[in-house]
Amino acid sequence: MDRTDCAIVLQEVLQAASAFPIFFKKDQAGFEPHVILSFFANMPTPFVSRDGRWMAAYVPSDLRCYPFRAEPVGRDSSDSKSMFRLCVDEASGLISNDPNDETFFDKTGALSPALQEVQAFLSARAAARAATQALCQMVDKLGLFEPLAAYDGIDLAPGTFAVSAQRLSTLTQAEKLRLVDSGALQLIHAHQVSLAHCGWIAQAQKQLWQEKSQEKYTKNLEISSFLHAMANAPTDDFLGTNGV
Repeated sequence: MDRTDCAIVLQEVLQAASAFPIFFKKDQAGFEPHVILSFFANMPTPFVSRDGRWMAAYVPSDLRCYPFRAEPVGRDSSDSKSMFRLCVDEASGLISNDPNDETFFDKTGALSPALQEVQAFLSARAAARAATQALCQMVDKLGLFEPLAAYDGIDLAPGTFAVSAQRLSTLTQAEKLRLVDSGALQLIHAHQVSLAHCGWIAQAQKQLWQEKSQEKYTKNLEISSFLHAMANAPTDDFLGTNGV
């Protein structure tokens, strides 16, 4: 798995906080909470086993969407609801041309029941994501986000943000009530609690890297010893002739 983080929505923030550190990233749409899957891009993540099994207690909704995703295409002019295009990663290895497999469309060209479920899931998540980004915008307007280069001695990726505890302590009672009533305080609290995961994840990654490096060294040593033995063995013994 080559992803170091993935976005989450408010509805899953408590489950996510129980398994991963939560920080914030910013793009053209504004701030958004992300769970950290790896602190080191070149090291194995402790959340995926060597045989590809997911090891964490919770699977973020963004990962459950794969190989499908929702691409925003604007809003419906009649009701202002967000619209999106259903996309699929054809290079994922999960798409088949076998007619016996689950189809995308029925004989009339309509979405199959399975794909309708995917569409409903992505539609619900797209709405939840928009609501989560709106909450983050409110948090940003209160001046609560601050860039963070490192946490607990662990270097963070550029563009990582956290909630400022100092600024949080200076909020007025009215501002605190806004956070409570909107649900943003739950997001902030989950973020703060989740940071306790940072230390063990970084340590686990380093341990996995050491084990992988040791295995590679041992394997190379075994190959080297084998080649050395072959190179120094008598030719007749190697050919199995013993002088015959």
